[in-house]
Amino acid sequence: MKALVVCLFVFAVACGGDSTGPKAASVTGVFGDNDSVLTGGTLRIGFTVLSGDGFPLKGAKITWTVAPISAATISPTTQTSDSIGNVSTIVLAGSSIGAFTVTATVGGLAPIDFHLKALDPCHYAVPYALGDTVSAALSQTDCRIFAGSVFYFYDFYQLTLPAGQQSIRINELSTRIDPYVEVYRSTGELLGWDDDIQPGVIQTSQFDVILGSGGPYVIGATSYDPDTTGAYTLIAKPRPTTVAGCQDTWMTPGATITDTIRATDCADSLKNYSDIIFMYMQASEVIRVAERSSVVNPLLKLYNANFAAQRFDSVAANDDSASGNPNAYIAYTVPANGWYLLQIGTATPADTGEYTLAFSANTGPSAPNSRGAARVLRVLPSGTFRGWKTHS
Repeated sequence: MKALVVCLFVFAVACGGDSTGPKAASVTGVFGDNDSVLTGGTLRIGFTVLSGDGFPLKGAKITWTVAPISAATISPTTQTSDSIGNVSTIVLAGSSIGAFTVTATVGGLAPIDFHLKALDPCHYAVPYALGDTVSAALSQTDCRIFAGSVFYFYDFYQLTLPAGQQSIRINELSTRIDPYVEVYRSTGELLGWDDDIQPGVIQTSQFDVILGSGGPYVIGATSYDPDTTGAYTLIAKPRPTTVAGCQDTWMTPGATITDTIRATDCADSLKNYSDIIFMYMQASEVIRVAERSSVVNPLLKLYNANFAAQRFDSVAANDDSASGNPNAYIAYTVPANGWYLLQIGTATPADTGEYTLAFSANTGPSAPNSRGAARVLRVLPSGTFRGWKTHS
């Protein structure tokens, strides 16, 4: 993962040689100057040596050095130009972040400097366009994110979406690792994640999300297991704006959907059908959601993930938002960063029909919290979450 900038230019030089080989008059075809590389990564730099008559020069001796010396290693450090005057070397960046210089010395010529920069892989995201298929691999030189005493390798991708509401699906596939994908705002806030389509069986990550707004987002491609490397494929594409079939779907503030409660949706033992969405919210944000319908009697229930008990605890619920108004409305101030599940249902068992759900983009200031239901939801999403449970 590196940006490659190829510059073609000529260094004019004075004639005059010594015992270091044939006289070089100039160089051309310089490539790699002003490139960037992730710490621990490699890049190739080089040029073509020319004779006084302007033809490629064979046998010119080149010496490569780096400053500061600890910034990178070079291989080879000395060489001679080949039959068509070409020379190149591999630069292996060290662990230090920042600018460094690699210099090529050719007998009789002014030193040729390559201005390079080592980037922190945890603060670099590869530009990604919706619909692209990326074949990449987690490696030992990728970003390491620690969770206690263990760590995970990450590749980051920046996805910029058009203005307005967006509904997308992100898949991470692999036969070498157990894929795990996360999505963030460009400012760093976590929005959601996914591990398996079917835990322990279909280990492809499938993150479905309805985003309230476009703009820049960051995808984190990683693995469920710590300290794991291997090849993977990443694909993000548009998807229908639906939460049907009891599938894991995430949502962010500002999103509005029109969908239908069906008998094929999530159901409890009393045949109360519902759709569910997940959201990851930041401390002091306000979750404001409204369910409206002229066909069913809307019912909203909001749960917070209880990691210690591995369940979702009820924090708010609403049937009628006001006397005589059957629509449901919840306003809940988030006490701490957390994972939430919203159950979109009806107040009558076996009831089905169309509804509209609006997740307000206004997440502040604090609002009086809606009353919670006196129960817990002992369910898990179909995808697992690190620390929530392990594969069976």
